Amino acid sequence: MNKYLPTFLSMSIFDIDYATLYAQGKKVILFDLDNTIASYEEEYPNKNQLMLNQKLLKIGYRIYIVSNNGKKRVSRFVKEFKVNGYITYARKPFKKKLNHFIQKEQLKKEEIILIGDQLLTDIACANRLGVTSILVQSISRKSEKWYTKLNRLREKKILKQLEKIDIGKTQQIKKMIEKSSDIDE
Repeated sequence: MNKYLPTFLSMSIFDIDYATLYAQGKKVILFDLDNTIASYEEEYPNKNQLMLNQKLLKIGYRIYIVSNNGKKRVSRFVKEFKVNGYITYARKPFKKKLNHFIQKEQLKKEEIILIGDQLLTDIACANRLGVTSILVQSISRKSEKWYTKLNRLREKKILKQLEKIDIGKTQQIKKMIEKSSDIDE
C-alpha cells in the first residue's frame, strides 16, 4: 500500500458515517484542524461543527485534535469544540510525536481514525502509524500557508503514483481536489 493512499474518502467531516465506523470498532477520532474541521480564518467553531462534536460525543467517540499548527490556534478552537486532548506542532507526516501521544493517551491503533485534508501530512502520517485514514476535501485553499501550497504542488506527482495502485480512488481524489480549488475561485 502506498503511504499516501487513504483508507476512505469523504467530501467533508459532515458526510462520514461515524455510527457505522463506531460499530466496526473505531472509537477514537484524531482530527486535523486546519482545512479539515475549520478554515484557517475560523478561530472558533461554528454551529454545524459544534453539532457534529455533540453527535460524536453522544455516539461515544474519544476526540482529539492533531495539528501541525501552534497552541494558540488549537487551544482557542477547543474551548468550545470538546475534545479529550490535543497535540500541537504534531510534525505530521512524521509519526514519532504522535506515537508518543497515542501511548500517553493509552489509545489502541486499531480503534483510531485519522481525518485530514492533505495526502502529504495527514494521510501519510496515518499510514505510517498504521491507523485508518479518511481524506476529506479541503474547506478553503485560498488561505493556506505557503508550505501547504508547496505540498499541494507535490500532490500532483503523488497522484500519478497512486493511479498505478488504485486508479478509481485516485480519480475520486482528483475530483475532490478540483472541487476544493473551485470553491475559492
